Amino acid sequence: MTKLNIQIYTKELQKRLAGDFDCGNPYINEFIKSPVSLDNSYGKTYVYLSDDNNFLIGFYNLGVGYIDYLKDNQRYKAGGAIHINEFALHSKFHSTLITYDNNGQKINLSDILLYDCLHRIKEIRENFLGYAFVTLCSTEEGYSLYSRRDFQEIGDDYGFSVELSEKKCKKMYLWLDENDIV
Repeated sequence: MTKLNIQIYTKELQKRLAGDFDCGNPYINEFIKSPVSLDNSYGKTYVYLSDDNNFLIGFYNLGVGYIDYLKDNQRYKAGGAIHINEFALHSKFHSTLITYDNNGQKINLSDILLYDCLHRIKEIRENFLGYAFVTLCSTEEGYSLYSRRDFQEIGDDYGFSVELSEKKCKKMYLWLDENDIV
């Protein structure tokens, strides 16, 4: 597989490329244009650029958190988490087939970007931070991508905090000690 042109998002890249980004979700489109996408206190944004660095193909933003569980009407921490705050691919590349895996399952460009994201998460875990889970709030459109990559919906007795804009999304997690990522 060829190496993706992934870079840390900068003000200069935002100024040049964010205006043309459209993943089909107005909220996520606005995120990549907003100052929060560059705010290290929210998370770190990584962008997937064309080889000539002139087109924003996709991006993801990683932050930290934890999963908690409910016991005797009290919430307790179950373990630290790295949270995929945002994940998007330009609509021009939705359903772009790259190859098939050994089981005949499609691998789309969105899968390749998610592999890069999970590889970065693994590197962070091995070298910088300890955590047990990867969490995210999935839109309906993204649900099949995450579920086919072993993310599970979180049960009613477990949880993590969400933004108001994520209330309609499905809370999902990947337990790292149970899944071999990348």
